[in-house]
This record gives sequence, structure tokens and C-alpha cells, in this order.
Amino acid sequence: MKKILLISFLMISSIFAKEVKISLDEAISLALENNGLNKISKINLEIAEAQYQQALSANYPSLDAVLYANRDKKDLIYQQRGTFTLPANLAGALSYVAGQQITTIPADIDATAYGRDTVKGSLELNYPLYTGGKIEAIINQAKLNKELVKVAIIRSQNDVTFDVKRYYYGYILTNELHKIVEKIYKNMKFSTDLAKEFLESSTTLKINRTDYLNAKLTTSLLQSTLSKLELNRELLKNAMGNLVGLTWDDKVEISYEEKEILNQNLSLQKIIEKAYSLNPDIHQVNLAVKIKDEQINEAQSAYYPQVGVFGSVSRTYNSYEYGYLSEDNQDTWNIGIAVKMSLFDGFKTKNTVLEKKLNKNVMDEQKILLENAVALQLKNEFLTSTLGYEQINILKEAVATAAENSELNLKGFEYEMVEARDLVQSQLTEAYIRADYLKNVHDYLLSLATIDKLIGQKLDESF
Repeated sequence: MKKILLISFLMISSIFAKEVKISLDEAISLALENNGLNKISKINLEIAEAQYQQALSANYPSLDAVLYANRDKKDLIYQQRGTFTLPANLAGALSYVAGQQITTIPADIDATAYGRDTVKGSLELNYPLYTGGKIEAIINQAKLNKELVKVAIIRSQNDVTFDVKRYYYGYILTNELHKIVEKIYKNMKFSTDLAKEFLESSTTLKINRTDYLNAKLTTSLLQSTLSKLELNRELLKNAMGNLVGLTWDDKVEISYEEKEILNQNLSLQKIIEKAYSLNPDIHQVNLAVKIKDEQINEAQSAYYPQVGVFGSVSRTYNSYEYGYLSEDNQDTWNIGIAVKMSLFDGFKTKNTVLEKKLNKNVMDEQKILLENAVALQLKNEFLTSTLGYEQINILKEAVATAAENSELNLKGFEYEMVEARDLVQSQLTEAYIRADYLKNVHDYLLSLATIDKLIGQKLDESF
């Protein structure tokens, strides 16, 4: 039963699996579209945009609606104890009526100030007029942080593109080596069979059993190498499929055409200049330096006064219709300007500004180190690619010569004009020179890909 289920699963998988044939450009496009880290980076960009919009809100006034409801333990009672001193004219009139001298009257009063239940609704307005540059610095930091996320996206895309090229060029190298080894294996297999036939039927002494065994051993080693190359080729195809976002059961075919290998068309000076303006790591450090400047501005804002406008409109209901919150006092409004300035904070602001400036100095030094490191990497890759291009041109002629030599030895061996060891040597020499040529082409293309990665690319304005 288990075998039936396994066979059924494999059959269903094969039905739904698809064959995908991709070129280098198609592979890069698919990888950028399906790469998980790239998707996360774009979500981070949306977060940075939201943070930027939050910072911009400081430029606008805030308007808050406030509803306040309260019940106290009991009504608030206003108490007064003592006496009132009467004015002279009133004291005289009362004294005349009462028939005695009256200059004061008792002032023992218990009056309700306001009731225990209060409901108040208000609109409150606040608007900063001047903050010493603090708001502008915070907004600029949020904007620069958004640019940092864009740079992270570029870096992620550069890494993905480089990985695609690395697998792609690796596949070309492996596939071409497979073709070479397969061709030589067929030649050696034919030659081994021919040597065996010579031993069994030929009357000449040019072929002996040692020659036959050497040819047979070489053929076996070539067959083993061919199997390893086939495995490596499939592993690279699977790795490419995973990188571009295909499923495990999709069949990937990598297509390529033999093209002329062109020399690097930029000077080292131009390459380094481009990297200084486009390299993601350098761009990130440049943005970090600007953020440090804004942090200094934010810290220095504490030296300046904070000025703001405030105002409110309110209506109050109280359970006692008279007293403090009578009908005449239930509707109120106010407007004013507030100014706040720190006169002394124990040198906190001074040291905060100093800290921010020192952090910026550290970032400036890191920028210099990074620029030198990138320039050195580019120089090394430039020299490597230049030497590689020269090697490619040198080996072109050697490949042609080796191919002609092995072909002549193969034909000569068929007519018993060439000894077996010469045939084996010519075949292996051709394989070695072709492999060396392909390895130099691979290293040259990979070096160019590394240079492209180090240079970087312009920020996409559509972000």
C-alpha cells in the first residue's frame, strides 16, 4: 500500500511539475521578483514611509476633543467664618435703626460652590511656532532613514544578482567541461576498443597490452569525472531554481549562447568614481553621516526657546445650577502663547551635543576606511579581470592547436601510426587546455560580476 501511495505521489508531482528554460536576464528578473529578503526590504520601506509621515505631523497643529465626566463624594461646600467690617455709611444706617452701634456683622456662611456631578466637553488646540530646529531635524532623520531602507533594497538586489550570475557562470563552466570530457571519453572509449581489437587481431607490434591497459584506465577515470560533472551540473540547476523561486519539483533548463568575451571598457579610475557615488555600503555611510548631522541639530535645539500657541473652547455642565459653574460660566474659551527656555540643565545639553559630534567623527572615519576598502577590492578585481582577459586571448590559440593535435593523433592511432601513450597525452592535453580556457572565462566573467556588485546601481526613484 505504501509503495502504491509513493508511486501515486511521484506521478502526481510529475504531472504538476513544469519545465522552465531560463537565460541569465530571465533568471535575474525572476530572482529579484521572488526573493524573500527583497520582499521583506520593501515592507521595511513601507514602515519607513509611515515613520516619515509621522514625523511630518509635527508641522501641523494638534486639535483634541476632550470629554470629562466626574462624580465627587458630595457637593463642594464653600465655607466662611469671621465678620464683615461694614462701610461707615452702612454702619451708621444700621446703628440708627437698631439703636446701638453696629460696625461689623458675622460672616458664618456655608454655600454650595458646585455640585458633585460635572460633565465638561472641550476642544484644545496646540501649535508649535518655534522649536529651535528640533522638528526639522526629526523630519530630516525620518527622511534619511527612508533612504537607508532604499539602499538596503539595492544591496539586496545586488546580492541576488551576483548570486544568479555566480550560479549561471558556474553552470556554463560545468556544462562545457562536461561536453569536453564526454567528447574525450568517447574518443578514448573508441580508442580502447580499437586497441583491444589490435591486440587480438593485428600482426603489428605498435600496440601492446600495457598501452591497452593505460588507455582503459584513462577511459575509466574519464567516465568517473563525467559522472561527477553530471552531478554538479544538476546541483547547480537545482540551486538556480531555488534562487529564482521555483518549486523543488520544477525542472530547470539553463540556456546560454557562446558570445564573444569583451574586455572591461572602463578605466580603474572611472570604476572607483562610480563606486564612490553608487556603492550601497558607501551610500549607507554617507546617509548615516547626514543623520548624525541632524542629530546634532536636534540636540542643539535645547539651547533655543520653545514657542507655541495654545487655545481651547469648552462647555461645562454641573448638577448645581449656581455657584462657580453657573449658567454664566459654563461656556469658556482661552488662547495664549507659551514660551519655554532652559536656563540651566547641569550641562546636559552641552554634553549631549558633544556626544553627537563625536559619533559623527567616528562615522567620518568609518567612511574613509570603507572607501579605501572598496577601492582596494575594485583594484584587485580590475587587475584580476585584466589578467584573465589576457589569458583568455592567449589560450584561444592554444585550444585550437591542442584540438588539431588530438584529432591528428586519434586518426593516426586508427591507422596504427601513433602509439597509445601519445594518443592519451594528446587527448588529456586538449582537455586540460580547454578546461583552463573555460576556467579563465568563468573567473573573468565572475570578476566582472563582482565589479558590478561593488559599483552598485542608482536608487530606483519609483520606490
